[in-house]
Amino acid sequence: MKLKYRITLLFTLVVSIILLLLCLAVYYASEVRRQNVLDKKLRNRALTTVNRLLTIKGINNDLLRRIDESTFVTIYDKSVVVYNELQQEIYAYADSNIAAVKIGSAGFKKLLIDDEYSFEQGESHALVISYQIYRKRYTVVSAAYDMDGLERISELKSILLVSFISGILLTFISGLLFSYNIVAAIKKIADEVKEISSKNLSRRIVLHEPKDELYELSDTFNELLARLEESFRMQRHFISNASHELSTPLTSVLSQLEVTMQRERSKDEYKSVLFSVYEDVKNLNQLTRSLLEIAKASGSADGMKLAPVRMDELLMKLPSDLRGIDQRYLVNMDFMPFPDDEKTLLVFGNPDLLYIAVKNVVLNACKYAADHTASVRLLFSEGLIDILVTDNGPGIRAEEQELIFQPFYRSAVSRDKQKGFGLGLSLALRITKLHKGEIKLASTGNTGTCISIRFPIAGKF
Repeated sequence: MKLKYRITLLFTLVVSIILLLLCLAVYYASEVRRQNVLDKKLRNRALTTVNRLLTIKGINNDLLRRIDESTFVTIYDKSVVVYNELQQEIYAYADSNIAAVKIGSAGFKKLLIDDEYSFEQGESHALVISYQIYRKRYTVVSAAYDMDGLERISELKSILLVSFISGILLTFISGLLFSYNIVAAIKKIADEVKEISSKNLSRRIVLHEPKDELYELSDTFNELLARLEESFRMQRHFISNASHELSTPLTSVLSQLEVTMQRERSKDEYKSVLFSVYEDVKNLNQLTRSLLEIAKASGSADGMKLAPVRMDELLMKLPSDLRGIDQRYLVNMDFMPFPDDEKTLLVFGNPDLLYIAVKNVVLNACKYAADHTASVRLLFSEGLIDILVTDNGPGIRAEEQELIFQPFYRSAVSRDKQKGFGLGLSLALRITKLHKGEIKLASTGNTGTCISIRFPIAGKF
């Protein structure tokens, strides 16, 4: 079922329930009032009859009946019966076409609980009253058929029924128009989204005022499209560069082997070719590992082995590991002031990936520093851990600072002086984001570089 029909049916159902409750309330209130008015008339007639019978001298039952017959009231099929304190009938009157409504012993017993009560007998409504006069208690049963009241209630029932049905129809029609206007805007957004594909991700949904939920929905779609466009662009760039970087050592290995196999070579020549092939395969292996690490860090934290990691212990492995890469590399550590609470040292994440991220940043600092020295400082703030990595290298130009975190991008200085693939900082950025952290870079372009890596502590992850 389409959304507009669901909205219409839901809207109609809600309004119908409200109308039904309202109609029932009006009908119930009118019925209660009708009965109260009838009881009031019956009470007045009962009290008038018993007062005339007991207080007016010279009046007898026949005279009182003639008075009752000549009295005009707006009730029909009326009757009045008066009982003395011995439960003996002392007066009875009823219209000519009906029998008087009377009570038995059970009715008198009920008066011991309530001084007044009512009941239905056939079409007549009867009111029983206990009345005391001259220290004697009398019982009066006054009954009648409320034809006028019942006719008004019947008319009201018909009016409410017609109003209820008409209200449902009007609600359905108005709900259909209302839902159509709502769904029309959503359908327009859907039609615009259908026209967007991977080939034209630059298109955006037109935003219309006012800034309501549909405006927010369109704006959210536009933000999603912007992220998808950037992701597709980076993916194409990554695939292009990865293909190039992978094909280069493979082509080199293949060409060297083809040339070598064209004729017999000396032992030294074979050794030289094998060493060259070994270097190419070694670079290829390193590149493949880097690509696998980037793929691992490009997803989400779901499925990864996560645990609290002490950052000071993690960073302490850096000096020896980098010295193993190159004896010239030196890492200076500064953890002061050291926090008293051990919990502020813990980061929730994957220890291997966290170490790779920090190690890549520090390795870059050692590579490009003039003295191959990197300074690593650990700072602590409320709920956060900052790792500052600084060097005294040539720095990074302003126009390149936004590019160095892209896969396979290498600055002009790195291309001239160092070997590499341009994947280290990109991998560090992805791992940091995977752990809800961030990387910031500060460099004037000629006095070194400072990279800040920030992680939330385990308690704030």
